[in-house]
Amino acid sequence: MPKELFPSSYLCDCGHVSHFCENTIREAKEMSKKRVIRLLDSAEEEHTIVFSGGKMVDIICPLQADAPST
Repeated sequence: MPKELFPSSYLCDCGHVSHFCENTIREAKEMSKKRVIRLLDSAEEEHTIVFSGGKMVDIICPLQADAPST
């Protein structure tokens, strides 16, 4: 399960940590109250942080997308 690390970082199940500015996260959470917001980090293997309803709901991991489903 992906985790939010206070105040503005996110930990993916694969171990990748995405860091953002606190204002960016605050604005994304506020905007996500009206629609789904996706933030991409600047890492080589981009992770996408998904916000909805004012909170983080998922992290889309490019490493896990390539893994075969069981």
